[in-house]
Amino acid sequence: MQRAHKSPFLKGLGHLALVVDDIPKAQWFFGEVLGADVEVWRQTQLLIHVGSDLLVAKLSSDAIDSRRQQGELGRQVLDHYGFMADSPSQVDSLTARIREAGLEIVKGPYNRSDGRSVYFRDPFGNLVEYLYYTPR
Repeated sequence: MQRAHKSPFLKGLGHLALVVDDIPKAQWFFGEVLGADVEVWRQTQLLIHVGSDLLVAKLSSDAIDSRRQQGELGRQVLDHYGFMADSPSQVDSLTARIREAGLEIVKGPYNRSDGRSVYFRDPFGNLVEYLYYTPR
């Protein structure tokens, strides 16, 4: 899925910030369930290290665009976010952990034309995809 660098401006994704309602719950989900390296920052944010990428979970009080913290879910709308797996069996293994943690599986795991995937909800209602992408 890696392509040659084309933009003279964009070197990579600096981070993605998700609004959450509970930092300890985010620490449990990202650290314990998903096994990521996490650290609490400013007591209102959680830095989640995923390889060389960074995901930030923050309370709505820290949201930059507070006007968008409205709507049905009371926060910004995001279709889904995703993580990559190293193998199809990893998709199945994480699916078992998600079930054990009592989180909702929305779809899968299933084989698709470009790999194997599962969609589930994080503890904050966001849709998460875990995908093994078949190299072509």
